[in-house]
Amino acid sequence: MPKRVVVKAVGGYEQLQVEECPPAPPPSAGQVLVGVKACGLNFYDVYVRQGLSPYVQPPCTLGLECAGVVKAVGKNVQSIQVGDHVAVHCNAGGACAEEVTVDAASALVLPQIISWEKGAAFTVNYLTAYFSVMHLGGLKEGGAVLIHGAAGGVGWAATQIAKRLPGVTVFGTASLSKHSAIKVNGVDIPIDYQQNYESEVLAVRPQGVSLVLDSLIGADFTTSQRLLEPLGKVVMLGARGMVGGEQRSLWRVLASWWSTKNVSPFSLIMNNYGVAGFNLNELKSKNPDIFIEVWKKILGLIISKELDPHIDSVWKFEEIVDASKRITERRNIGKVIICP
Repeated sequence: MPKRVVVKAVGGYEQLQVEECPPAPPPSAGQVLVGVKACGLNFYDVYVRQGLSPYVQPPCTLGLECAGVVKAVGKNVQSIQVGDHVAVHCNAGGACAEEVTVDAASALVLPQIISWEKGAAFTVNYLTAYFSVMHLGGLKEGGAVLIHGAAGGVGWAATQIAKRLPGVTVFGTASLSKHSAIKVNGVDIPIDYQQNYESEVLAVRPQGVSLVLDSLIGADFTTSQRLLEPLGKVVMLGARGMVGGEQRSLWRVLASWWSTKNVSPFSLIMNNYGVAGFNLNELKSKNPDIFIEVWKKILGLIISKELDPHIDSVWKFEEIVDASKRITERRNIGKVIICP
């Protein structure tokens, strides 16, 4: 019997388990069956375990993305063939399994030079980063961006995407032990979480930055707005401030939302800046064409080596607790992968 990684209930690491499951259903028209070789973990998977996801609630199968080989195709599928290597996006979860059946539009054919690990590493992080930096953020050459969590999956991707623009200055927050890594990746001014990042940024760029990628929520959201130059933007990517450890803290959740001040239209007008939010799952549901367009674009940039996903570590399904701890405790640099 195939196996999958499940979240049994809202709670701590003990709720992460590997269990046998029925084989994935054969593909119907417009679907493909994929034998999974590697799965990407995301901070979103922590939200799921702690009951903070608006889309997926336990009990459920974990995972937004994976890579594998196509085992069968349904009728009317012409762009994918049996034997193809594919990256898979599961916006409703369920990717961390030995087999998955998905719509063909949720699978992207990979060249075989791309490893399974890298095939499972780029979809969520790089699409989130690209849309946030280039579409919502509107970053232009000569601009500056502050990336919170520059060593994480999205932060790592956003750094590479921003540095493709000539003359862009990248500020990145990360723990001191990660500074050498994020500098190699392209961060110009690394800032330790323990420092006052507002004063550090303004000391280098007194007018502020063009863009802040804010995944923290809470009081940091107000600071992000203060750091914007005229015509700058804050793009909110998540709410990591709500997660402080293994277990969900309702007090921390409420405090994070309470300290995230409402956006004032008057303030936006008087300061000439914008605030936006990004959710990849919603974008894919409502505008799948642009999702696929950028998905293909990112893959092309990886093939040409203009972008390069970094694999932090690779774990077995049975090591899901240790893999999840690495993300929850923010010890990873780049992508955490689990494999059947």
